[in-house]
Amino acid sequence: MALTSPGVEVSVIDESFYTPAEPGTVPIIFVATGQNKTNGAGTGIAPGTQKANVGKPYLLTSQRDLVDTFGDPLFYTDANNNPIHGGEQNEYGLQAAYSYLGVANRAYVVRADVDLTALTASSTPTTADPADGTYWLDTGNTKFGIFEWDGSALTATSGQSFTNKTPIVITSTTNTSSSSPYTPKTSVGAIGDYAITAVSTVIRLWYKNSSGTWVQVGSADWKTSWPSVTGTTGTPTFTGGHAISVANAGTGLSATVTLSSTTLSSVVSDFNTALSGSGIVASAVNNKLQIVNSGASHPAFTIGNSSGTPLADAGITAGEYYAPELVAQAHTSVPTFKSSDASPKPTGSVWIKTTTPNSGADWKVKVWNGSTELWDPITAPIYATNHAAIYALDKSGGGANLSTANVYAQTNVTENATDLADFTLFKRNAAGATTITSSIIAATFTAGTANFTMTETTKSGTLNGPFSVTWTAANDATDSDTLAGAINTAGLSHVTASVDSTNRVVITHALGGDIRISDTNTRVAEAFTAWDYTASTGTANFYDAPSGSANEYIATLWKELTYTASSSAPAALAADGALWYSSVVDEVDIMVHDGTTWKGYLGEYATSDPAGPIVSASEPTTQSDGSALVTGDLWISTANLESFPIIYRYNATLSSWTVLDTTDQTTENGVLFADARWSTNGGTATAHEAGTIADLLSSDFLDPDAPDPALYPKGMLLWNLRRSGFNVKKFVRNSIDLTATNPRAGDASMAAYYPHRWVTESANNSDGSGSFGRQAQRKVVIQGLQSLVNENQDIRDDESRIYNLIASPGYPELIGEMITLNYDRGLTAFVIGDSPMRLTPDATSLNNWATNVNVAVEDNDNGLVSRDEYLGVYYPSGFSSDNAGNNVVVPASHMVLRTIALNDQVAYPWFAPAGTRRGGVTNATSTGYVNSEGEFVAAALNEGQRDTLYQNNVNPITFLTGAGLVVFGQKTRARNASALDRVNVARLVVYLRSQLNTLAKPYLFEPNDKITRDEIKQQVESLMVELVGLRALFDFLVVCDETNNTPTRIDRNELYVDIAIEPVKAVEFIYIPLRLKNTGEIAGL
Repeated sequence: MALTSPGVEVSVIDESFYTPAEPGTVPIIFVATGQNKTNGAGTGIAPGTQKANVGKPYLLTSQRDLVDTFGDPLFYTDANNNPIHGGEQNEYGLQAAYSYLGVANRAYVVRADVDLTALTASSTPTTADPADGTYWLDTGNTKFGIFEWDGSALTATSGQSFTNKTPIVITSTTNTSSSSPYTPKTSVGAIGDYAITAVSTVIRLWYKNSSGTWVQVGSADWKTSWPSVTGTTGTPTFTGGHAISVANAGTGLSATVTLSSTTLSSVVSDFNTALSGSGIVASAVNNKLQIVNSGASHPAFTIGNSSGTPLADAGITAGEYYAPELVAQAHTSVPTFKSSDASPKPTGSVWIKTTTPNSGADWKVKVWNGSTELWDPITAPIYATNHAAIYALDKSGGGANLSTANVYAQTNVTENATDLADFTLFKRNAAGATTITSSIIAATFTAGTANFTMTETTKSGTLNGPFSVTWTAANDATDSDTLAGAINTAGLSHVTASVDSTNRVVITHALGGDIRISDTNTRVAEAFTAWDYTASTGTANFYDAPSGSANEYIATLWKELTYTASSSAPAALAADGALWYSSVVDEVDIMVHDGTTWKGYLGEYATSDPAGPIVSASEPTTQSDGSALVTGDLWISTANLESFPIIYRYNATLSSWTVLDTTDQTTENGVLFADARWSTNGGTATAHEAGTIADLLSSDFLDPDAPDPALYPKGMLLWNLRRSGFNVKKFVRNSIDLTATNPRAGDASMAAYYPHRWVTESANNSDGSGSFGRQAQRKVVIQGLQSLVNENQDIRDDESRIYNLIASPGYPELIGEMITLNYDRGLTAFVIGDSPMRLTPDATSLNNWATNVNVAVEDNDNGLVSRDEYLGVYYPSGFSSDNAGNNVVVPASHMVLRTIALNDQVAYPWFAPAGTRRGGVTNATSTGYVNSEGEFVAAALNEGQRDTLYQNNVNPITFLTGAGLVVFGQKTRARNASALDRVNVARLVVYLRSQLNTLAKPYLFEPNDKITRDEIKQQVESLMVELVGLRALFDFLVVCDETNNTPTRIDRNELYVDIAIEPVKAVEFIYIPLRLKNTGEIAGL
């Protein structure tokens, strides 16, 4: 402001420009890890490993920060706890970042979209975790508490005692009849076995009787499967005219059996004729008289001699005999089955011990906890009725204190007077009072007087009632109040009725107990509808009574539990994109081209091995069934899994195996690797079971995405990657267009196909051969990392994310992508590249790899392709330990990153991070390689090996006596010989790019005149002078005047600062000529 009266105005103009210091050494490290790992504190999921944070650059400042963000670095071990050296699931990058942050305080870490835990080998396809709250009856660990009684004399082995029986557990209807009661098939089990069928909500116990028929325990058929009494006399002779008396006090039966002949068969006939319809039946078994009682009317009968001694002739003692009995009761209530008891029971009677002690029932019900991702056990005791369960579980509240966590198993689910061995699992549907709500009452009820009865459960565990409810319906809206009033005056203690604001009748059991309703005039059913489990419709908490009798209902908070019964934990359909690394090596589906299409192998080679390709490490001499080898037999060698598959075809004329070229995809002797099919058909709407290899041999079925046979010659083999194992597949939901037709199956409709497919994710090698085993795993990891570096825009932000080192430890395949990233950012970083962990240190292998003799198309195990002035490659790998203390093999960059950090702490980026002063390795104890057996082999590089590496611009890391492990080279992979072929110079240039960029920015939009040019020149010269003093430069020259800022350039709004520098080089070769002189000559010099 201008002064208008005397005064002082002070203004400040800031011309104190200076170049700020560099942020220091900051790497960006690209990693692959497991997904949803636990954080370092063990309190939750590490955020950096969540799917939502894939590709997010995290700036980490400490080792604790790293493990909180990404969890502890994981290195895998085998079943014997031996480390898997060079394994593709090991988290090399994370371990390198952890080691680096031990000596530095800033590093960017970015995770690729690949879940290493999903690459764990499995013989079965990947599935997804079940939904939170999913229930599972673990039949593999459930004890059913089944005890069979032996009624033999006490002197007999096991006589007068119970034997615990382990049933066959059936959880699939493929082993039962197709509908209720789901009887086990006769092919299941042997005579005398018990079976549990857990294929519906009603779980049943069965017994296989002497005729090989499965009968439900407790049923009349089961009772007649065991004799009440058996004679001891074989082939007895009777006297005609003698008579046997049979009585059943329970039914009023009193009959006399008069014998018509002397033979056993005639006595049996006489007996059954006289007692027809009584349930008491005689038969001849093993030439002895046997009498059974179905117990349908009464469990006991009395037998005696009416005249003569027919019972003595048969070897039977006169007396009272019982039908087999089923009881379900606690271990403290031992059944009174002994011969000394008042009502002794015969052999075959069953006690279901409902409590767990002494091998009693212990139902393993579990629920999936989505938070902990674990199966939580649920207590599931056995009771006979809902009210028995309520009393046992809530003696004080009568149901008021129960919650939705309560589960129980009801036995004898139809509440028969005579027990049946069946069970249903029930879960509490809600907490609090039991309520049922009618439909809106209008002209709902039929006019006239109606009556029904209600029974309620009490705190004492008994049923109170029945109470009669009588009322008169008017067939209008007033019926709601009439009905509610009638219920409230019926005399029930805990049950009340009310009318809500929508004119619905609400019936409530205040304690949360049960209400049983007998609907005499069917009026209740006009406003309340029994719940339909299948359709999920009806009145909530209102069900048909357990007996199933018409017009009988129960209002309860117990609802049938929805669960899966199986010996293995249930899982959901795999998520879209889920990975599966198949560990199965010996299942290979190979098809062959017949000139028109792809055929099952037996279709062209009918006499070849009936089990399919022979998969073995040694050369086969016969087919798998012992038959002679024939022309066309295939052998897949597993002798070297690193080179899998090596495919041989047998020639019977030459009696020899011929190896096939897996890189040939054009001739009749070639092999095509592609997805073709999963099974012998398209599956069903809900399932797609994998056909066996033997089944596929005779099948010509193809999925619609199978390779077009028109593009390939007759005789070519097709290795079906989809069905064969040892590769990585991805689950693709709805990959089949069900509205389309299948062009590989004569345009057949695919409407009934299974819509999902496993699609091979591990891409073929560049030569067309398939990738398998470890290499298939690696393909998937590399694809994820390369996609991360190529597509991520956040890491290309060179203003808010400043870093000057780039690495992806363990993955030489990323070198090319990291170089591209560096160029995208204006060459403001130095790339650290790795060498293969399995590269042996002999000079031939080193030279072949470094010079790319194998003509690899990208940097990988086969060759080193990339060259760049801002790339340094190091060899070999190191031997270190992970956070768990296990010895592990780490990539070269693991050591180099930390070495550079330490170099920059004691010196500057333009000092060579190599040699004994600044190149010491402090995070590994040895160097070497991983051999073909997965073992680490230590290697101290000799001078010849170091020379081989150095002349190919690969920096050795070696052991020097007296100095330990050191980085012993500092060459870049420069294309030409120049100052930039050294790491220290390249890093100096990276430093200068950053500093000059920072220095020049304040001059943007300043006047393009001499003053500005002089100012910026002065700033640059100040920087250069400082670098001369810091031993970065020998000399320099800065030009910023009219000579390089011509009028034309000025008119284009351009300002040029030309800088020439002479960088200080590092000493790498020291020559010391030693001359020997005669005595006195040196003094003369």
